[in-house]
Amino acid sequence: MLAAIADEHVHAATIAGLRRRGMDVVTAQERGLCGVDDEILLALASSEGRLVLTYDTDFLRIHAQWLISGKSHAGIVFWRGNERPIGGAIRVIIHYAIHTSPMDAANVVKYA
Repeated sequence: MLAAIADEHVHAATIAGLRRRGMDVVTAQERGLCGVDDEILLALASSEGRLVLTYDTDFLRIHAQWLISGKSHAGIVFWRGNERPIGGAIRVIIHYAIHTSPMDAANVVKYA
């Protein structure tokens, strides 16, 4: 199963639900990365082979910029926090993390 880092805005209940289902998820808060530039978080996640879990649209812009400039990342799972119930987001993220290889997740935004 793919591992992930959750940006600081992801609900604690989402993180807890992913962990209960066996996913290796760390948070920006646990890493002392609250308030850091989103590119730094994406770079760190990529260096560790982790997906970024987020509903921050800034990551969509960064993803596009990185593709244009030839930078790689380990993958982003994006959802609109106010449009999908927490349980639904957890199901989609877990399914993606189980059924996707690191190579297939690289440089992709998965809309959850």
